Amino acid sequence: MPRPEAARIAAAAAGLLLLLAAAGEALADGAARIAALAPAEREALQRRADAWDALPAAMQGERREAWLAWRALPADERARMQAAREAWRQLPVDRQQALRAEFDALDAGIRRGWLLGPTLGAHWPRLHALFAQVEPDERQALLAALRALGPQALDDLGVLAQRTPPQERAALREALLAQPPDGRAAWLRRRLAP
Repeated sequence: MPRPEAARIAAAAAGLLLLLAAAGEALADGAARIAALAPAEREALQRRADAWDALPAAMQGERREAWLAWRALPADERARMQAAREAWRQLPVDRQQALRAEFDALDAGIRRGWLLGPTLGAHWPRLHALFAQVEPDERQALLAALRALGPQALDDLGVLAQRTPPQERAALREALLAQPPDGRAAWLRRRLAP
């Protein structure tokens, strides 16, 4: 009978091999897609890769974060953002620059809130204090809960977030998540009642 630590090591090694195999399949799939590109498309892809490699690491990180945030957005939020981008592109250049300067002047935490999309981004100035210290394993559940709330409930939560002392914010988040999803808005409204 194998020793327990030897069995754990064997299981970990098997898991690692499965992960490497999956990564290898993904790489092979990507290589096959690249090989299927026309020469001009491969050259354009290479230029994009070179431009990416030339970016400072901090900018690569910001763009990667924005791309991952974009992929995590619901389809309707992406559509709203695409429409906003098209409307922005139709503005005169001086107005685009003024809006960009206004956005850049925001606190970094508020700017990052807009990565959550137009609905949560608009409420983020009042919500961010409540969610600033969220553990990574709690993040997805909280985002799902926030996205399921209507505008009034988000406003109510924003008021509660501002009223809640920092040491009590984790308890407020836990209590919010403990409510049935269809009862969260009413729960928030009751919490605001005098």
